[in-house]
Amino acid sequence: MRLDSTRQETEGGRQKGAGGRRRRHTQDPASHNPPIRHGILALPDEASPMAARPHQFISTPDTGVSPLSPEWHVRRRFARRLRLLGIPENLTGWSVLDIGAWHGYFSFECERRGADRVLAVDRFAWDRFGMTEFLAAHQRLGSRVEYQHVDVHELDVEAIGQFDLVLLLGVFYHLRNPLAALERIARVTKRLLICETHVLLPFIHERYPLVSFFPGDERTDEQTYDLCGIPTMTALTEMLRFTGFDDVEIVYRPSFRYWKKFVALVTTRPQSGRGIVHARPGPPRRQETGGRSAENA
Repeated sequence: MRLDSTRQETEGGRQKGAGGRRRRHTQDPASHNPPIRHGILALPDEASPMAARPHQFISTPDTGVSPLSPEWHVRRRFARRLRLLGIPENLTGWSVLDIGAWHGYFSFECERRGADRVLAVDRFAWDRFGMTEFLAAHQRLGSRVEYQHVDVHELDVEAIGQFDLVLLLGVFYHLRNPLAALERIARVTKRLLICETHVLLPFIHERYPLVSFFPGDERTDEQTYDLCGIPTMTALTEMLRFTGFDDVEIVYRPSFRYWKKFVALVTTRPQSGRGIVHARPGPPRRQETGGRSAENA
């Protein structure tokens, strides 16, 4: 795993497009791999100077960054996202899994709200950029958040356990195999999944379960995770139900929705916007074996 330092422009809280990046060069190639402690990545000693860098997504009291700094609009956007997501204010007694943690904003926020355990996982961002920022904030805040370099398609309930709250924010449209990924997510979700993603806004057929596909904003041979599939809200909710979530509630639809549908009509190109869904898992589904359920076999 490389620890790359880069300054990026954010859109909707998660990254779109990659700018230039600077690599940390060391004489020992193994130093690019942080040591493992109890199955959790640990901050390398050589990375400690990163703590001097203010973390752009953490609030002013935590970092001493001026509210007039260039990142003020980013913090405002994230504060709005927090309001819209509906994360419980008091997470005492809860365990939290943050999938696609990126810089760790929501992981650290859940820790601040009293969660007993927070596990941040990522591969998309941490393979390219974002890991250094996460580690810097983790050290600066003296955080107890656990973190693992894991792809969402490789989540294993036997390895990490179940979590009361699972966050899937700005990740769905990067999934190569969304149904397989959602099935794994359902297995690790004990109480509540909060899914935030871009949803498709065509002029018509918005209520039909459609998923658009496009190869992302970058060269797909270099950035394979930018392959994107954007679902209509109907497609998203039906996929969640199909993969094991019985109680699915739409809590936020895209802003300027009808204006975007008008733009879709004029341009003949579907638009998109952020949607938020709360989903709660149902009882484990029976596995079919040779035409009979496993429990009756």
